Amino acid sequence: MSLLNSKFDIRRGYPNGSALAEPFSIKVVGGVAVSLPQGKVVTQELQGSKTVVNAASSPDLSSADPIDAWLVVEGNDDFSGQYVGKLMAVKLGSGVIFETSGYAAGAYAPGTPVSFSAGDLKVKAANEQIIGYVLEDLTATKGTLVISS
Repeated sequence: MSLLNSKFDIRRGYPNGSALAEPFSIKVVGGVAVSLPQGKVVTQELQGSKTVVNAASSPDLSSADPIDAWLVVEGNDDFSGQYVGKLMAVKLGSGVIFETSGYAAGAYAPGTPVSFSAGDLKVKAANEQIIGYVLEDLTATKGTLVISS
């Protein structure tokens, strides 16, 4: 069952297209699953594992390598994700275009590079990993951004 009140939508690249989509188990801490709703940027527990740790933040690229970042398409805010304890995510940088309300305050003119912090999008700062670019700023009308990754 999908969420009808969500302000997250895939515009192109998933489920049919060039985007790489994968199912991941959701990490459980103290008997409680980590909350990972649609639109969050996440990372794997270990590179190549099928378990998602939590919402991701950009590494400082002056001292670390870029990380594999994934965008939650179907999270555990949805009934099916809660039931099976899994989420579906697409790899950022694989050609997906999406619309989301999960972003930090900032100036998002078209063409602005975006990064991520605590799973939300943000305007890229110095030495942060770029995961996409703003295509449309709909914050004044819909409260969303359209991002090309």
